[in-house]
Amino acid sequence: MDAKNMISIIMPVYNGDRYIGQAIESCLRQSERERWELIIVNDGSTDDTARVIEPYLKDKRVKLVSQDNKGVSAARNRAIAHSRGNYIAFLDADDYYLPHTIKNYLEAIERTKGSFALYYCNYLRVNEEGKINAAMRVKPPMQRPELHLQFLLPKLLPLLPSTTFIDKKALATTGGFDEQYTTCEDIHLFTRIAEKFDIAKLDFFNCCRRMHDLQATKRLDAILFWREQHNLEYLKRHDFCFFCTTHDRKKQARIAEHLGDLMLESKPGALPKTAAYLYQQSLLLNSSNTVQAKLEHVQANLPEVSYP
Repeated sequence: MDAKNMISIIMPVYNGDRYIGQAIESCLRQSERERWELIIVNDGSTDDTARVIEPYLKDKRVKLVSQDNKGVSAARNRAIAHSRGNYIAFLDADDYYLPHTIKNYLEAIERTKGSFALYYCNYLRVNEEGKINAAMRVKPPMQRPELHLQFLLPKLLPLLPSTTFIDKKALATTGGFDEQYTTCEDIHLFTRIAEKFDIAKLDFFNCCRRMHDLQATKRLDAILFWREQHNLEYLKRHDFCFFCTTHDRKKQARIAEHLGDLMLESKPGALPKTAAYLYQQSLLLNSSNTVQAKLEHVQANLPEVSYP
């Protein structure tokens, strides 16, 4: 195995004293003992997070960066700037790794000769007490252009930060996390990487994702606002035909209409601005009274949502 490969694990935390101890210990208990570091960014926590972290700093592999509260994107970018590894892995402070995760990461890099910019894995979903309630097998990436639709359609490719690791050069090329995004910052970054580089799904379970009440503090209106921002940025970077395998304009129009319909049916909530944009693209490709009616209905009922 190439000795230069090293994993920098990035762990942002804000008021995470309840679970961060287990997250840190899951790194310290890795079967691979050497070629990784853990960089924790305490993002202005006001609870006992700092006290929980402090004993772990005796381990030379664990580093702490503290800052005023600036959000998860800024925290991750700060940790990346302090990292020494040539690959960046992410672990949220309420999740935890399985014992062979880092070993599996390094072996995957060797096996694929580092030919992918982003790798992602399956994961286990656990409750507040850590009891497993689901094994989540994430879909593999499609070939382009279908791959791009996986990042556009909600829930089709639900990559979670704790299931991914990324070539640091690709992060530098794409500019890291966009710090204006208060949520959906992960899919925004992963999409930009997948536009420029190849990505790979690894068929093993790397972590336990914890579901708990504190996650409900993320406001649904913020999630929907930033998802719309991401979708519209993504669509406007490309001619819609970029997303299609067919050159038949009528078929392309039907695809755009169908995607618009899916945006209105998405969970956890409808994405009407994205739907309107897609209906407009459909009409540019082929005139349709049905699509025109759908567009007018959506535009007449667009919510007046503003979110910083």
